[in-house]
Amino acid sequence: MKIVSLQSVGLGAVFPSGSYDGINETYVLKVGEKLKDGRGGELDVTVTEINYQQGDFDAYGFEIYTIRTSDGHIRVLPADKYIAEWSETYARD
Repeated sequence: MKIVSLQSVGLGAVFPSGSYDGINETYVLKVGEKLKDGRGGELDVTVTEINYQQGDFDAYGFEIYTIRTSDGHIRVLPADKYIAEWSETYARD
């Protein structure tokens, strides 16, 4: 099983609207799609892989998602703030 997308469970990201008010949108990351910037636009960076990791470096442990992107970077997100969608294959497979 592979993670094909992550969706924020809180208020998400705030994107500007035409009336200068912020609009809360669920922040979604999908394998094969570009990352969004904080203004609702897309970056020239594509999500290539999403992984779940669990560890016990301290007494409480931790759970994270690592997001690999086309620019060679790895972004780290807390697992308790995102919901993962799992599938047998990626849409691009």
